Amino acid sequence: ADVIFQEVARVLRDGYDQNRRTSDEERTVNSLDQLVLSFPSMSQPEDLDKLSSVLQSDECKELLGVEDAHAELYPSSPAPYLRIKFSAQITKDEATKIGKNVAPNARSMPTNCPTTSTENWVNNFLGKYRLCPYTSSISRAAVGLLSVGVPVGGVHVRVESTNTESDPTSRSYNILRAAELVSSFWSEVVTLMHSAQEEWATSLIVFPEYDNEFESFVDVCDTIVEPTVVATQATSVIGRAWFHPMYDTDAVGHSKVIAGHAIPHKMVEGFMKSLHLSGGKDGVGLLEYDELVEANNRVRRTPHATINILRRSQLSAAGEYEKGLG
Repeated sequence: ADVIFQEVARVLRDGYDQNRRTSDEERTVNSLDQLVLSFPSMSQPEDLDKLSSVLQSDECKELLGVEDAHAELYPSSPAPYLRIKFSAQITKDEATKIGKNVAPNARSMPTNCPTTSTENWVNNFLGKYRLCPYTSSISRAAVGLLSVGVPVGGVHVRVESTNTESDPTSRSYNILRAAELVSSFWSEVVTLMHSAQEEWATSLIVFPEYDNEFESFVDVCDTIVEPTVVATQATSVIGRAWFHPMYDTDAVGHSKVIAGHAIPHKMVEGFMKSLHLSGGKDGVGLLEYDELVEANNRVRRTPHATINILRRSQLSAAGEYEKGLG
């Protein structure tokens, strides 16, 4: 998945940059060629077929500008390969917008350093108020789990962007932005899995270009990131969670726990009532529902659009540790 989405992002960026360099007189509709990737030593070639199915979904085609995706496996092919055909990304009218008519701060990029603001959020909010019981600071995550074999490690912060200046409403820009986010996610999965737990316990991928677009951000996460995690069976090695400055559980609209998202408000309310009753408090001191909603959303509101990647081994160890507490 890392190689595939790196190449998808590269092809889309090359086409995007080509249109920016082309003069108005020479510019035509950008129709990208197909991408063919071969994996002769792939240990689980059936995963390639599952990934192609994700890419063939209508939602994914729309987000990544894909016309078709097709996988061939042995014996139909000497080696497993994936062919991705891209649709025309940019209309003639839209092409003339590239690099032009962009209002100052059109994408509302942050003036502060995203790395610093994210680290401050971990230190002064998440860790300070123990909102994650196993993270106390940017340099100390997976704390308190040594008894179940998990050492303390740091939080790796990776800040990414498209590095482009274009109309933020253009389809070409949004396609490239989605591809870069997914590519960044899988690159960071590789980084985390190849690092020692003592070095990096968990990762935060920060993508400020989605800061003002909560629904667009979670659309990419839910439609591409999560299905590719499932398709590659990566759920056995990583956990993932979406964070955003405008995180709104009601906008997600889920009534049960779904991967990546906050627990629905009603489930939190039920848990809190049960906890109070079991403690003999009979509901005294419970938050009002609107206060609970604000608190539940607030935990997921980071300075910038962010994906958290967690090690599945640590999540499992934390579960065992909590069972031992009775």
